[in-house]
Amino acid sequence: MSPPAPTAQRLRRFTPRILQTWEERTRQKVPAARAEASPALRDSLPDMLAELATTLEHPSPVRALVEKEHALGREHGHERATLSSYSLEQVIHEYQLLRQVLFEVLEEEGPLSTVERDVLLDAVQVGVRNAVSEFSRQRGQEAEDSRKALQEAHALLDQQVQERTMALALSEERFRLFVEGVHDYALFTLDPEGVITSWNFGCVRVKGYTVREAVGHHFRMLYTEEGQTRRDAEEHLIIAAREGRFRGEGMRRRKDGSTFLADVLITPMYRDGLLIGFSKVVQDLTERSLLVRERDLSRSTVENFRVEREVRERFIAMVSHDLRTPLTAAKMSAQIILRRPEAHERHLEYAARVLTNLERLDRMVTDLLDASRLREGRALTVELSHFDLPSLAQEVAEELATVHGDRFLVHSDGKVEGYWSRDGLRRVLENLAVNAVKYGEQGSPITFSVHRSEHRAGLRVLNLGKGLTPEEQEGLFGHFHRGVEAERGAQPGWGVGLTVVRGVVEALGGTVGVTSTPNSGTTFFVDLPLDSRPFAKEHSAREQD
Repeated sequence: MSPPAPTAQRLRRFTPRILQTWEERTRQKVPAARAEASPALRDSLPDMLAELATTLEHPSPVRALVEKEHALGREHGHERATLSSYSLEQVIHEYQLLRQVLFEVLEEEGPLSTVERDVLLDAVQVGVRNAVSEFSRQRGQEAEDSRKALQEAHALLDQQVQERTMALALSEERFRLFVEGVHDYALFTLDPEGVITSWNFGCVRVKGYTVREAVGHHFRMLYTEEGQTRRDAEEHLIIAAREGRFRGEGMRRRKDGSTFLADVLITPMYRDGLLIGFSKVVQDLTERSLLVRERDLSRSTVENFRVEREVRERFIAMVSHDLRTPLTAAKMSAQIILRRPEAHERHLEYAARVLTNLERLDRMVTDLLDASRLREGRALTVELSHFDLPSLAQEVAEELATVHGDRFLVHSDGKVEGYWSRDGLRRVLENLAVNAVKYGEQGSPITFSVHRSEHRAGLRVLNLGKGLTPEEQEGLFGHFHRGVEAERGAQPGWGVGLTVVRGVVEALGGTVGVTSTPNSGTTFFVDLPLDSRPFAKEHSAREQD
């Protein structure tokens, strides 16, 4: 299963579908939208989605959103203000529908990260705020023009004022009923000090406290004991007042003492420039988190079954081919020694061949066992000693030259000494070199490059060839991973060599990676601390399973 495309790409690819779905739902649920043509209905939303995709591609999406927050949604609010059939509530409803459609479409291929989800939620919230602000400003200008017109027609002034007063009272009553009728969200208000001043039915359902039990008490009682100790409630109000809002997820406490994961938005409220309190919206994420967890667990289970099946099949192939090859060579050499006891001068040569193949077999079994340990999440244990890394690279290069020819070069600016696992780094060099022999350009040089900085040592293994694509580089160090060419049967192997390389390097407190471009070769790089003793799990004798 290929990984999901980056969210920005998904957003661009699915923009027509998002707009189409949003338009259909808007026409169903927003009365004023039913009579509008598609271009007028969508107005600036395509530009807003394009800006949002650009924001998600930014190295710091949150900062990019802050830079654009004054523009998102303003044109939409301006356009809606020119349509007399639209109300403020209908503009807000349009954005709620847009948020629903965004998440439904974008999460079809995979879940969004926490940062991406927050950016999308924040962007829609910013769009709502700006659209409402522009809508209100435009309508406010219309109201001012009407007021001047009414001044010229003084006879109608009292009647108009009364009508507007009644409409305002009705609007406030509708808003009050709306807040009280919301059951899925806890909506409540606080005074500037954090004391609860209102409490809707959603609060009763989510938090468990009645209106009488909540109003008049400080909202810190809704936080866990750890949160109260850290003074999270007070800190969140400070952030909201300073930055214009506080948005985050965290654990909250119910009346019965149980906890739940909550999505929280705190917004300051001002009157004539003075802070008069805060509004707070809380969503219980427990059900959604359970659904996401169950979905991810199901995907993980299916993937584990697939991997285990591949491992079994590959292991059978290894036993039937790779492990039997050195066994057969050793067996034949031993038989020659037994059949020709008089050929003493050849015994050393055959004995050396037996030893070489048995050592090769031992390395295969060791790599397989270590790869299995790493797959189980266990760190490799190593024996540490003080030695010179360029000297070890030179030894490995000379040993490999006897098998693969004189094509291995070692470059170094001098000694690079440190505390590492000599056997572990020998295996790293051998695996990277054999990988270079298999997949590099035939007969081309393979270079070991060793250097050091103040507290670090670096190792590079470079081979020439057609290189690896970004898709081939992804997952290269994974358990039992084999490249495209290997899977096509071009090269034998188990797919554990690079897994062992990563396991050894990480056991020494280092990192390993690869850089490659088509037709310019591939470089594997290893970065190590000069002293691995604080990082490595040492042992005096090899662990037994």
